[in-house]
Parts: sequence; structure tokens; C-alpha cells
Amino acid sequence: MTHLGSPTTPTPLARDSLPGSDVGRLVPVRDTELYVKAEGNGPPLAFVHGMCGDAEVWTDQVRRLSDRFTCLAYDRRGHSRSPAGARDQSYATHADDAAALIETLGLRGCTLVGSSGGAYVGFEVLRRHPGVVGAAVLSEPPLFPLDPAAGAALKRDVAPAVDAAVASRGPRAAVDAFFEVVCPGLWEAIDERRRDRYRDNAPMLLPALTEPADPVDAATLAAIDVPVLVLTGSESHPALRTIAARLASGLINASLVELPGSGHVTYAEQPAAFEAAVRAFADSLGPRPRG
Repeated sequence: MTHLGSPTTPTPLARDSLPGSDVGRLVPVRDTELYVKAEGNGPPLAFVHGMCGDAEVWTDQVRRLSDRFTCLAYDRRGHSRSPAGARDQSYATHADDAAALIETLGLRGCTLVGSSGGAYVGFEVLRRHPGVVGAAVLSEPPLFPLDPAAGAALKRDVAPAVDAAVASRGPRAAVDAFFEVVCPGLWEAIDERRRDRYRDNAPMLLPALTEPADPVDAATLAAIDVPVLVLTGSESHPALRTIAARLASGLINASLVELPGSGHVTYAEQPAAFEAAVRAFADSLGPRPRG
């Protein structure tokens, strides 16, 4: 496992195509439009949210990091302000969207930052679209194919709570049930307004929980050669911590950092430590000539 190589130099930003810092806009991407916000100046960071979230979950990290980086966050298709379009809600679809958005906005070679399902999307960008991003920060992607037993254990903890919530109180309550099991630290910390933003995206919960996962073997990991920082929380579900460790050990240019005192949602539960890890990683990525 090698630590921190150098990514391809990012394509110069298409400044006229980026929205302003206080407002977002819809950017045509494939069969839909994605709501995008950007702030700051410097090397680009593209933030990808997790299950039932949207661009707003990154507000604090964007505020912290925009002094040094151009921070872009967006709503994935079917979430909040981005229409669902005609395609499915698979991680592959979201990865293809992310790659197309990065290309459209002139951010090729950027560093992608993803959490949970957003980290899974980031992994699929690395797998499906080599060269689009120059580096990635992946915080606890639920890559269950890396450890099917661990994935099955997590699902055994989640499924009864989600099923019971749907049966008794409906889909919005299923969001509460899921986050109370997998992300209790986040759910306890945020207010009802912020919880409602997740609940409003309840239709996205079932596809994320039931989508069949593509195999991830050693050859797949070995083919990904860009620098990757894998983050995990010391208090997170054991299955997610195991998967993060296996991902970091299987990639050829990766490092693993554990954030003490954090559960699954590292950027919200330990925001200062998350910021520091991303800042140090991104600052270490020196440019190199294109081949």
C-alpha cells in the first residue's frame, strides 16, 4: 500500500460554467439536470453526498475548505433539487452522472470527496471512468462485495428496523430508522429541519438498500492507481470499518485514516478532523505533466 502519489494536473476551471457561492443552478447532465453549488478558489474538490442527502450536507466542509480550494457540491439525481430523469438509481448511474458533471464543468483531474453512498459513487467513478478524477477521499463506502459477511451483518441490523418503520409509519419514518441504526451520531446531532431534508428524499432509500452490487475483486482494485484517502470512524459499525480497511489495503496507492470518536458520518461527527485530513491529503497532491 503506497501513500499519496501525484494526480494528473486538473484541467483549468471553466469559471463561467460554475454557479456563484450563494446560489446554485441546474446543470444539464445526460438525461437530467443536477443542482450544483460552488464556492472558493484553488484546486477543485467535488463533494458527493450519501444516502438521502443533498449538496447542503457539505455546507460546513465547504465553508471550512473554500479558503484553499474550489469546492463543488451537487444534488445527485432524484435528490432534492435534481430531477430523477429516466435512468435507474444505481451507483453506476450516479457515477456516470458525476463523471459527466465533472467533464461538463471543466473539472477533470479534480479530487472527489464522498461519504457513505457518495463514497461508493466515487469508487465507481474511479472504476468506470479512469482519468476523470485525479484523486479521491472515500469515507466508509458500503462496498459490501469486499466483505459479503460484513455486509450481511449490517443488513441484518438495518432491515428489521427499516421494515418495521415502513409498515407502521411509512417511508419517511424508514429514513429515521436507517439513520438511527447506521448513523446515530449524525441523527442525534442535527435538528428537525435538517432531518426533514433527508426524509424528503425517502424514495431514494429503497434503491440504495436493495441494488445488487457488482463484484469487486483484486484486479478491479489494482487497476485504480490514483491516490485515495480512505476514512473511517472509530465508533462506526464494525462492518463499515472492516470494508474501509479492506478497500485501503487492496488499492495500490491508498492510505487509511481513522477519525477517533466518529461514527459513520465522519464529516459531520468530527468536522475539524475531517477537514484536516482532506486538507492535508489534497495539499500533498503535487501536479505532474500529462502523459
